[in-house]
Amino acid sequence: MRIGSKKANYVDANTMYSEIGLYVPTITADGQGGYITTYALQETVFGDFRPMDENRALLELQLSFTRSAKVFIRYDVTINNMYKIEAEGEMYTIHSIKDVENQFRFYEILMYH
Repeated sequence: MRIGSKKANYVDANTMYSEIGLYVPTITADGQGGYITTYALQETVFGDFRPMDENRALLELQLSFTRSAKVFIRYDVTINNMYKIEAEGEMYTIHSIKDVENQFRFYEILMYH
């Protein structure tokens, strides 16, 4: 499946060779009026992991994010923006999830480390 007009945007099952860990959050009250969030591995899937170039806008977010990346995974998984993703040994925070071209085949996930 070609995404856009560039050849580098080609996505199919053959490009999905990176192991991607999907971590589901569990929120528990701490007894002091707050809560504790822990993450447990829900499943491991194969995906197309693409690190992105750093830019000034990412650095100006004034958050602890230092690296951005995109990952494409198959559509048939349960995921939302509260999950964390492990790719290439690093844990990422999900920024956005979208259905590629609304065809219910792949998710495109933008994430930060």
